[in-house]
Amino acid sequence: MNRKAIKIPDVIHGITFILYLLGSSLTLIEQGTELSLWIMTFAVVTSACTTLLPSLGVRWLKLDKRGSQFGRWAAWLIQALSLASFGYGMIQRLQRDQAGFQNWIMITTLLWGTWMLVFVYSRHAFHKQ
Repeated sequence: MNRKAIKIPDVIHGITFILYLLGSSLTLIEQGTELSLWIMTFAVVTSACTTLLPSLGVRWLKLDKRGSQFGRWAAWLIQALSLASFGYGMIQRLQRDQAGFQNWIMITTLLWGTWMLVFVYSRHAFHKQ
């Protein structure tokens, strides 16, 4: 049986996704309280660092290049879009535009969920023929 080990970055991405979902749910329920903002920001920064730090030489966060290269690039692009939409949502929050803030948090959640699906599928389910 060929078992594939789960890498530390995979676990970190999964935990940050769950933390972000917790924070975004709290945001939508409680109209963007401070706790929800801190939880979401921690999740976003941790996820971004897990993606960016391997290119700066942090080897224990580096993932092996398996699966689809197109899927890796698509996942990276979707993650960048989700980070940008989160940043814009936070700008909306600072400007006290609650409706815009909640809309952008919803868009970020959809983008992040899509990113996770593409990331996992391209790494673990897609095999080169």
